[in-house]
Amino acid sequence: MKLYDLSQNTGVNTPPWPTYEPLQVKFFKRLSTNGANGQYITTSNHVGTHLDGSLHFCTNGRDIASIPLEDLYGEAVVVDLSDIAEDYGFYSSKDIEDRVEVKEGDILIINTGYHKYAWDQPEADEIRYMCKHPGPSM
Repeated sequence: MKLYDLSQNTGVNTPPWPTYEPLQVKFFKRLSTNGANGQYITTSNHVGTHLDGSLHFCTNGRDIASIPLEDLYGEAVVVDLSDIAEDYGFYSSKDIEDRVEVKEGDILIINTGYHKYAWDQPEADEIRYMCKHPGPSM
């Protein structure tokens, strides 16, 4: 099985989820004066590529450390919905199933095309990327 890293670059310019604190990096030691670099990194749990454990939404849910690694990779299918994606738009399971076969246990990767608006892309538009992106219907 070939594994793909879908992480996005993370840094002080990475926008957090709206209303969350942004990532902060502060040096407390520098190589030139202390012989080594040392930093404090402060971040909320909704900056950059991340995984929400069920504990995020459910009091008795699992934290990230309780999720077995084998639950985080597997066979995947990619569906391209970029031709129907629009600001504040919705896509349905029918839109997906009309384009690809999704089997039980598949990891579904949905391409809306909105990655082109990410902060580190030539067409960067943070409002479109973070707030206006399309999402699934009920």
